Amino acid sequence: MAQKDSPFTISIEDAGPARKRISITVPAETVDAHLGDQMSTLRSQTNLPGFRKGKAPAALLERRFGSAIREEAKGKLISDGYAAALEEHDLQTLGEPEPVEDPSEVVIEEGKPFSFSLEIEIMPTFDLPALDGIQIVRPVVDVEDAHIDEEIDRQKTRHGEVESVTDQVVAGDFLVGAAHVTRRGEDEPFFKTEQTRGAVPAKGKSGQFLGLLIDDLGDRVASCSAGDTITIEATGPETHEMEEVRGADLSMVLEIAQVMRVIALDDEGLQAFFGLDDQGALREQIRMALERRRDDDQAMVLREQAIEKISGMIEMELPEKASASQADRNLARMRLELVQSGRLSEEEVEHRLAEARAGSVEESRGQLKQFFILSALADHFHVTVGEAEVNARIARIAMQNGLRPEQVRSDLASRGQLTQISAMVREEKAADQLVAACTVTEMPVADWQSQQAQKPAAAKKTKKKTAKKTASKKKTAKKTSKKKTSAT
Repeated sequence: MAQKDSPFTISIEDAGPARKRISITVPAETVDAHLGDQMSTLRSQTNLPGFRKGKAPAALLERRFGSAIREEAKGKLISDGYAAALEEHDLQTLGEPEPVEDPSEVVIEEGKPFSFSLEIEIMPTFDLPALDGIQIVRPVVDVEDAHIDEEIDRQKTRHGEVESVTDQVVAGDFLVGAAHVTRRGEDEPFFKTEQTRGAVPAKGKSGQFLGLLIDDLGDRVASCSAGDTITIEATGPETHEMEEVRGADLSMVLEIAQVMRVIALDDEGLQAFFGLDDQGALREQIRMALERRRDDDQAMVLREQAIEKISGMIEMELPEKASASQADRNLARMRLELVQSGRLSEEEVEHRLAEARAGSVEESRGQLKQFFILSALADHFHVTVGEAEVNARIARIAMQNGLRPEQVRSDLASRGQLTQISAMVREEKAADQLVAACTVTEMPVADWQSQQAQKPAAAKKTKKKTAKKTASKKKTAKKTSKKKTSAT
């Protein structure tokens, strides 16, 4: 039943996994009151020829504006009824509500009650297990001279000078030009850009092309040069964040205007870039940066293990539409994490994102499940995030990437990702609380890597079975690409 002060009669029923149907009835007297208020407001504000302001007859206003008045009143009653349902039943919703009936058939009439139904996905409900029995492993690694040498070489390339070349491409070059993407059977591209830039992988290696991960991209672009046009056919993955791409047969075209090549800095150039006087100071700064990175990586590995362990202990029904839209959130979060690390170039970030977009539907649903678990843990541990913590994270991203904090904040705001920063900090704090409740043992990093290397075989078998099940359920007439591809 509705609350005492609410005019609405509200009922809630299950409509699928983590999905509710909200049915609302508005009594006739409330309908009449809303229509009367709308008419009074209209009369007081409308000037009609031959009548003084506020004196036009109701019958004339009804003939001219009656339909608009009823539509406005209908929208207001639906909005108010939905808000009352959320408050009364304490629903934690995902996404926007969807009308059950055809909106054109839901009409509001004077002197009659008004009924409508909406469906909405909600946060799934589940119980958290005991946390103190979870065991996880911290891989232990020391930063050695070889790691410093490798990082110095990487920084020399990352901060090197970029110049245009006219000869055939080599691995590490960048292809720059206009591009477009068209779905098979359509004449007009659904995506166009006047300038895009993509890295050239080594022969036999995969790479991202307009956001899609192409297994043999290194071979396909090996003989290209400025002035050439590349066309690649691919099938978009089902988990892509753009609906136009999901499962679509795509034709992607890049008109190469320039081939850009990085000329790596020498030792003195890198020292100057960091404002240091000698090689010893540079090596010490690199060492400290690598130690910070190691500590961050260890914390991330512990979080991932703990969340994976607890996820395996929890059963829940996942909302279907939220599962489909999870890809966008995953990628936004992953982009922030990669940028925050400061260790990858823009092209390396895009390649990682392309690999993530190539993930299976099951992987995407697993990430959605972990998102719900982290939300529940944040509530369980009463995690809060203050403005100072958000500013500190923005400052950290800026420092890692050699940018000003205000520049990073402006970029995040333009992408609509400022709220992602707060959510990321909240989830990390919840995961750290979970780690603190676990039993942590240490293991040399070589043993850890050997242990992890043994996992893909089992995961591959599971993935194969899942893929077969999915394929058998989908009876489509689409032809799939002969080459395995993935989309960004």
